[in-house]
Amino acid sequence: MIKYYSGICSTEEHYQEAAVIAAPGVETFREFVLFAHNGIRLLDKDGNLIKTTEQGMEPGEEGGHDAPDHEDTGEKGYNYRSERFFNRLQRVPLIYKVFTSKVHGDPATPVFQSYTGERVIIRLLMPADKPRNISFALHGHRWRAQPEDPFTRIIPVQGAVSVGNVFNIEPERTQCPGDYLYRSGSLRRDVESGMWGIYRVLSRGIRYRCETACRCVKQWWEKKWYEK
Repeated sequence: MIKYYSGICSTEEHYQEAAVIAAPGVETFREFVLFAHNGIRLLDKDGNLIKTTEQGMEPGEEGGHDAPDHEDTGEKGYNYRSERFFNRLQRVPLIYKVFTSKVHGDPATPVFQSYTGERVIIRLLMPADKPRNISFALHGHRWRAQPEDPFTRIIPVQGAVSVGNVFNIEPERTQCPGDYLYRSGSLRRDVESGMWGIYRVLSRGIRYRCETACRCVKQWWEKKWYEK
């Protein structure tokens, strides 16, 4: 029987973007679900249609954001959210600080959290949008191109992400806590339009030990209950 946990609490909701998966005979792991969007219709907080590619254009001007073709229109992001450079640079116009949460706070895109040394699987999928391929990069991490094949090549970027694709990415375990950037492989248009987020690796402190102990106790108790 597979159990899904949100923190220390088991849940029957199997549609969350982050969960701890526990099952008999399988190592417990953290699962993150990431929907990539490459042409979505997004509104801002005031309900206005966002048009990143047209920002900076004067009335009647055709240039603007380098006048993209139709395959580059629409908004980009993850899980129906984006964190555009345009908004961050309006607040603090320093491009070298555009990714830092200390200056801007965490992005609107998912901030996934795990602990050092934990097994993590990222379910990356692109269910719709334009047929133009994108890629996925996770800074400071590598993974097997084919997760089930121990002899497959090790890659730092997953390419050829397009409509209908699903990838199960299991990054190599890290012992270094900190914030790691995940993003589209294309800095121009994609990342500046908000197609990036943070993977946060925490140290194994008291919180980790409490969560692990509580999950083990709950699993033991539920097993005893079902056996009665």
